[in-house]
Amino acid sequence: MSNNNRRDFLKLASTVSAGVVLSGTAATMAKAQKAGIAGPPPQSVEDQFDPWLELNIDNLNHNIAQVRKKIDGRPIMAVIKCNAYGHGIVEIATSMALQNIEHFAVVKMDEAVQLRHNQVKGMILNLGPFSARDARTAINHDISQSVFSDAVDVLAQEARTLKKIAKVHIKIDTGLGRVGVPYKQALAFVEKVAAMPEIKIEGVLTAMTEDHDFNPLQIERLNEVYQRAKEKGIDLGIRHAASSAEVDHDPNSHLDMVRPGSALVGLEPMANMDIKPVLSVRTRVLYIKDMDVGEAIGYHQAYKIENPMKIVTLPLGYSDGFSLNSPNNANVLIHGKKYPMIALITANHTIIDVTGSENIKIGDVVTIIGKDGDQEITNTEYSNQTSGHAYHTANCLKPYLARIKV
Repeated sequence: MSNNNRRDFLKLASTVSAGVVLSGTAATMAKAQKAGIAGPPPQSVEDQFDPWLELNIDNLNHNIAQVRKKIDGRPIMAVIKCNAYGHGIVEIATSMALQNIEHFAVVKMDEAVQLRHNQVKGMILNLGPFSARDARTAINHDISQSVFSDAVDVLAQEARTLKKIAKVHIKIDTGLGRVGVPYKQALAFVEKVAAMPEIKIEGVLTAMTEDHDFNPLQIERLNEVYQRAKEKGIDLGIRHAASSAEVDHDPNSHLDMVRPGSALVGLEPMANMDIKPVLSVRTRVLYIKDMDVGEAIGYHQAYKIENPMKIVTLPLGYSDGFSLNSPNNANVLIHGKKYPMIALITANHTIIDVTGSENIKIGDVVTIIGKDGDQEITNTEYSNQTSGHAYHTANCLKPYLARIKV
């Protein structure tokens, strides 16, 4: 394929389509360009070769509706940790807010602040650890903090210094064993926190093991702490425990609020809810060439050409967050047809065997995850092919990749 093909494609490329919202590097560059501090404007999705993510907002809204059918009017605290499981925390949170989801949970203070800076209102709960600096940030930005140890003293001290009130949710370990004050010691900790004038208790939570037989005991333990605190005149606020799995199958765990995450962004099917994927991943054909027998691809000539082959190079690699196990396992879609990844994936390139194809040209859209015509490669399918997991695949997608709402 000659260089003219690439030039012709770039010449025909249009500006951003109506309704398309850019994020990541493209959005940053666009803002800088508008402010007069950057060079040429970024490529649009129509003319960029770098991988991008598409977020199906109709499917997101559908998933929210599916969750709401299960929870009998209870509020949702959407867990959008880890950049909304790789989907893009701002894009997902602002879309959820339009569906009247008012509460969000993260595991990094920086993500909580990012939400506030993007005008996300309502309760934002940091489930992760915090330092003294983080404590000041939480207090100044009205961010609630999960507490379960003497680190709460740091929060109280910073609140005293700022002459403000810190908001907390007390986390109780009812059996998962990761973090949380052990349920047998929880009442003493509750009394300690309740006695701190600088602290306001907004809620109490636990994390479920997602073991059907063990779930009832976890809820019983949480409710016991809640009731014993109430008998002592302590209001622990909102009880919440149910993640996506419990929303799906355990109404007893729904309590005062539910805390789904993966179900909302459609990472995996649920037994009792019609969950749809939100994420698609695409790139474009960067280069096409014919390979002869005896030639090789990659460092150290690792992949030997044994039969005449036509290959496509994609501008996608492990530096973008894609699995090293992709070649010789996973496929991509071009014009609605599956083609295999071959050779070794590198930091910036992936090779596709398109032998026998006649209509592929530079600039054509390549689907890694998502639909193309009648064909689809789901996140679960891609992840199974690469010895991974749907959560891992999505979480590893780098934040700098452009994310668009479609």
